[in-house]
Amino acid sequence: MLTALMMAAKDAASNTAAALTLAATDVGSGTAVAQRDALVAALNRRPSAVTKARQKARATPPAPSAPAQLEIWSLYADHVDDPFLRGHLHHLLLDAGHGRRPDHVRDAATGYLDAAQLLLAAQGGTGLPRAARCLKKAGELSLKFKQHDLRERATRDALALAERLLAGAEDEGRTLLVVLEALQTLECDVADLAERAASLFARDVDVRLGFLDALRKDAPPSRHAEIDATVVCTLLDAADTADAGHRRLYFLTEAATEAQKRGLPDLRARAEMALQQTTPEWTSIRTEGTIPRALIAGQQARVDAAPDLRTALWLTVPDIHPAMRAQAEAEANGALEGLLRIPRSRINPAGPVFVRPPVDADDDLAVAMQVRGLGLFGILTAVQLDRIHERFRPDEFEMTAALAHETVLPESRARTLAQAFCYYWLEEFDAAACVALPQVEQILRQLLRPQVPVVSVARGQSSGGVDLMGGLLQSMPEAGYPADWSKALELLLVDSDRGMNLRNDILHGLTGTPPRHHVALILQAGLYLLSHAHGQRTPPRTTN
Repeated sequence: MLTALMMAAKDAASNTAAALTLAATDVGSGTAVAQRDALVAALNRRPSAVTKARQKARATPPAPSAPAQLEIWSLYADHVDDPFLRGHLHHLLLDAGHGRRPDHVRDAATGYLDAAQLLLAAQGGTGLPRAARCLKKAGELSLKFKQHDLRERATRDALALAERLLAGAEDEGRTLLVVLEALQTLECDVADLAERAASLFARDVDVRLGFLDALRKDAPPSRHAEIDATVVCTLLDAADTADAGHRRLYFLTEAATEAQKRGLPDLRARAEMALQQTTPEWTSIRTEGTIPRALIAGQQARVDAAPDLRTALWLTVPDIHPAMRAQAEAEANGALEGLLRIPRSRINPAGPVFVRPPVDADDDLAVAMQVRGLGLFGILTAVQLDRIHERFRPDEFEMTAALAHETVLPESRARTLAQAFCYYWLEEFDAAACVALPQVEQILRQLLRPQVPVVSVARGQSSGGVDLMGGLLQSMPEAGYPADWSKALELLLVDSDRGMNLRNDILHGLTGTPPRHHVALILQAGLYLLSHAHGQRTPPRTTN
């Protein structure tokens, strides 16, 4: 069994690779198989964290090992010739509290140090990353358990490896970063090494930033502002050379965030300006996907079944907004679990900072799916509006009569909204959107007026005013209107962070001509609100 273990560990790139080889080795049966399985478990097990920083990073401690398993590890730890394997087994026994702690500390640290020397002496330099990790483990153990001689040896070997990496031809920036982290763990001043490394390994942004952070830890406070500026400039330079929109956006966001955190307003402003000129690839929702013919035919059939123009208009509006239905059903069935429930940080393309929503906020991925659903629903709405035009050929006066409501939309305003529909059918989408949006807001305000306050009176220094679209939409559930439509209209019209924000973008001149299906959604928003006024939907509950 010892021979099989040593053969599996020989030339293995990792403990996992050695475990796979050993597990496939035929060692007979009975006791040998039990020992093999225990050793395979040891090879697949990672020692616990040593430093406090690593302990915090590990969420759950490793499961305890069986006593019989620990005895097998102890037996082989004293007989294996491979220094890394010897250090690994003693490290696991130290974690488990098996045997004498001082012996396991020294044997584990010594094993890692000996393994590092063998890896450094190997031909081709392929063992350098693993050697750096061995030195880091040995340094952490020697420091925590006050093994001064081993600490000196780990420091000496790590310094030698750092100089080798700085002077050599190997492109081992990440390996050098591990070595510098080990030296800082051993309480060595690495400012000079980190500064040289930051200049030498400038092509890898992440590695260079790691060196700059290491430099800042050991540099005097008088140099912190200079290093902070270098960090932000490194991110800005990386954004300038990024070959993809999402990479550029990531670097600019990180640059703005770091500039804000480090108190560098000029660099933050530079990142803000660049962000405003960057369009991330994933914010453009593709709506040219294929919609099943049967679905299109079904939408047209609804219009064909309507007895008159007004009924056909109301039939374009469902009782629950389809973009919200999938999430509501999934939540009811408990389907949104796992990754969809993890609060995500996200990038705000309208501003320079990294946005971290509250834990109870809607998940970014779910909201993105809702926005995409809005877009697809807009295509189906456009199909219905086109069918209405084909079937009824309504003019401005017929549309005015169909839309007008004595309280919510008097004839003069109904004529304006009717003109928006006529512009839409003439494919004058700019005009249709600009004419329709103020009318949608006015309809909403008139609908809510009996239910919730829509006007604030003058008080103190405040002159009072009228609630605008965003406040009105948020008041809809309080007035008894379905929350799914309130959320859908908010994403459609006023959410500048994650939604379409059509009302603000169009009326403030922040976008070009809106696409057909976006304008169809705006017109449908007006129809939805009017359907409540005309009694085509369940009236909202009355509130005090």
